[in-house]
Amino acid sequence: MTRPFPLEILKTLSKTRSDQASRKLGQVNRRHYEEQKKLDMLIRFREDYEGRYQAVMQVGGAFETLMNFQHFLGRLDEAVRQQQVVVAQVGSEVSQGQVTVQKAHRQVRSMEVLSERHCSKEQERTTRIEQKALDEQVGQKIAHLLSEAK
Repeated sequence: MTRPFPLEILKTLSKTRSDQASRKLGQVNRRHYEEQKKLDMLIRFREDYEGRYQAVMQVGGAFETLMNFQHFLGRLDEAVRQQQVVVAQVGSEVSQGQVTVQKAHRQVRSMEVLSERHCSKEQERTTRIEQKALDEQVGQKIAHLLSEAK
C-alpha cells in the first residue's frame, strides 16, 4: 500500500495561492487597461480642445473666451497629470502582481516535483515489497517441491 504524500495540504494550498494570485493579476491588468484608456481619452480630449482654442485665437476671440479656454486647458492638464499618476500606480501593482504570480508558480512546481519524487519512491518501495513477496512464494514452492521429491 502506498503512503499518501505528506505535504499534500501544502501542495493544495500552493495551488490555491497561485490561482488567487493569477486572478488578482488579471483584475489588476484589467484595471490598468481601463485607467490607460481613461488617460488616452483625456489626452485626446485635451488635444481636441487645444485645437479649438487655437482656432478661436486665429479668428480673434473675445478675451473672456480665451481665458475660459486657458483655464479649462489648465484643468485638463491637471486631470491628465493625475491620471498619469493613477496609471503609474496601477502599473506598479501589475509588476508586483507578476512577481507574486511567478513566485506562486515556482512554489506549485516545487510541490509538484516533491510529489512526483514521493510517488516514484513509493512505487519503488511497492515494487520491492511485491518482489520480496514473490521471491518468498517461489522459495516456499521450491522448498515444498524439494521436500516432496525426497
